[in-house]
Amino acid sequence: MDKPDFDKLYISAYKIDKNNDSKVLNIGPDFLYKQRSILESKRKNKYDFNTKLSYLALWPLIIACNYLKKYDNASFVQEYIIPNLLMQWISRNSNENVVGIAYRSTKLPANALGSRGINVVLPPKVRYEEMANNEFCPNLAKIFKFTLPVSWQVLKTVEYVPESVAQSDRENLSRRL
Repeated sequence: MDKPDFDKLYISAYKIDKNNDSKVLNIGPDFLYKQRSILESKRKNKYDFNTKLSYLALWPLIIACNYLKKYDNASFVQEYIIPNLLMQWISRNSNENVVGIAYRSTKLPANALGSRGINVVLPPKVRYEEMANNEFCPNLAKIFKFTLPVSWQVLKTVEYVPESVAQSDRENLSRRL
């Protein structure tokens, strides 16, 4: 797996505005990759028939976006052709509420459970003039609240307690008092 240079890695936290109706084209849902037992398939399905039929229609696109490169040191990487075309389509269609795509990582095994192996790409939907006048894509900036980037090296030194854990600790303390 290609690993980032942690000395050059910066991290930001992003939170989506709940009132926004933007959508991400998900071409990596779990049901396409996860084998299910007969008992599981008889239980309530997470995806309805029409959703599964839609993914079946998108299957050629899904396969094209999961192409594995043959040589690690190749200067031309075929696996990015179709995803790049998708990104161009999303970037140019500013009237649509599709703002990005989500797809399975080709660096992790297909049977990796959960959202660990999901890549989400959100291309800017702006012209050059807009980027010259703004630090971030104005359309994406409306969708998210985000923190300024923090160096991974600095972040490693901070002791972090997730808000949900901190909240439950406060609730427990309140009950004891």
